Amino acid sequence: MSLVAMGISHKTASIDARQLVAVPEADIEESLRGIVAMDGVKEAVLLSTCNRVEAYVEAKTDRLGADALEWFFRTRAGESFDARNFYLHRGMDAVQHVLRVVSSLDSQVLGEAQILGQMRSAFEEAQTAGTCGEVLTELFKRALSLGKRVRSETAIGADSVSLSTVAHRIAREAVSDLPAARVLLVGAGEMARLSARYLIDDGVREMYIASRTPEHAAAFAAETGAQVVPFEQRYEQAARCDIVFTMTSAKEPIICSDKLQQAREEAGTQDCALTFIDEAVPRDVEPACASLPNVRVEDLESMAAIIDEGLVVRMSAVPAVERLSEEAEQGFLSWMQERLVVPTIKAMYEKGSITVADELERAVNALEKERGEDIDDREREVLEAYGNAIMKKLLHGPTIRLRKEAQTADSYYYTGAARYLFGIDMFPPGTRHSCHKRLCDQGEPCPMGLKGAMKDACQAGKGQR
Repeated sequence: MSLVAMGISHKTASIDARQLVAVPEADIEESLRGIVAMDGVKEAVLLSTCNRVEAYVEAKTDRLGADALEWFFRTRAGESFDARNFYLHRGMDAVQHVLRVVSSLDSQVLGEAQILGQMRSAFEEAQTAGTCGEVLTELFKRALSLGKRVRSETAIGADSVSLSTVAHRIAREAVSDLPAARVLLVGAGEMARLSARYLIDDGVREMYIASRTPEHAAAFAAETGAQVVPFEQRYEQAARCDIVFTMTSAKEPIICSDKLQQAREEAGTQDCALTFIDEAVPRDVEPACASLPNVRVEDLESMAAIIDEGLVVRMSAVPAVERLSEEAEQGFLSWMQERLVVPTIKAMYEKGSITVADELERAVNALEKERGEDIDDREREVLEAYGNAIMKKLLHGPTIRLRKEAQTADSYYYTGAARYLFGIDMFPPGTRHSCHKRLCDQGEPCPMGLKGAMKDACQAGKGQR
C-alpha cells in the first residue's frame, strides 16, 4: 500500500488560493481519470468542497503518488501555485487524515454535518469514474461507517451546525423580520436546498430561485415553492431583495460590483440594506460589492469568525471521536496486514518448500548414483526433514520480524521488501514490469492474483504492469 493524500483547506490557505484549484462537480470525473492516467497511480478519489480540495490516491510508490498529486494541483493553480498552501500525507498518516475529515474533526466548524455526505459523494463519483479500486474502496467504506458512528454515538453533532446553518444565522441577524424578507437564492444544488429548508421553517414567504440551468430552477421551485427568476435577471432581482444566498460552481464571480450598483440605482434601492451570503468556492460575489453603500457581503472566511455557542459541548466529544477514529484506523491496518503480511509469509514458506523439494531430488539422485542403488524411504525422510529444518530456521527470523512490523504503520514497506528479496514478485512494487499478460490472453490464472476490475485495469495497462 502506498496511500497518499494531498490537499488545501481553510486551515492552510485563503479562499482566494482555494478557489484556484476547486473542481466543479461537472469536472470531477475527468479530473479523476486524469489522475489515474499518471505514472504509477492505481486508484483515486477527489473531494472538492467549499473549505477543502483534496485528492487521495493509491499508487505503486509514495513518490509516484506524491508527484502525481503535485502535478494535478500545479496544473490547476498555474503560476499561482504555492506549495506552502498544501499538505501531504503518506501511508497511515493519509488514512488518519481521511478519518479525521469524515469525523468533522478537521472541519471549519467542528461537528458540521455536511462533510459525511460530501465524502460519500466523492466516493460514489470515484466508483462511477472507475478510479476507486480495492484499497480506497475499503478505506472509504470504513471511513463512512466511522462518520455514521461518530454522529450517532458521540455529542460531536450536538447543536448540529454546517455552513448552511451558519449562513442562516447570518440571515436572521441581518433582517429583523426574516419571514417578511425577500430572499434570492442563486444556485439550485444541495446547499441551496438546505438553505431553502431553513428559510421555509422560519416562515419566509417571498423566496426566489435563479439558476444557470432552467430545468434545475424549475425542479427547485416545484420542491420549495420558490419563484423562478431567469439567471440573466439576477441583478435586477437582487436589487429588490433583502438577502441573497449564492452557491454556484461558477469559475468566475456571477455578481459584479458595477452591474449590482447599476441595478440598485435603477431600482431606487441604494438606501436599502442588502446582505449577500456567499457560500461558493470560487467566490460568487465580487469582493468589491462590499464597498457599495448599504451592501454587506459575507463569505466563507467571515463565516469562520462567527461564534458557535455549541462549541464547548462538541469539544467535549472530541476524545470519544478520536477513540472511534483510532479503532477504525486499526481495523483498516489489520485489513492491510491480512491482505499483505499473511500471504507474504505463506508464500515465503511455499517457496522454501519448493526449494527443499528440488534440492532433495538433486541430493537423492547424487547419493543413488554414488551408491549404485536406491535409497530407502527412511533415508529419504531424514533428508527431507533435514532440508525442511534448515528452511524453517532460515525463515524463522524474517517471519518473526514481518509479524512484528505488521503492528506498525510501515508494515507494507517491509512486506514489499520481503516479496522482492525472496523473489515472490519478479520486481518490487513501484517498478515497471511485465505481469505476463500473455497468460491472461491465454485464459490462464492471473500471476499477480488480480481479480475483477483490478485485473481489467491491469490488462488495460494501468494496473500492476
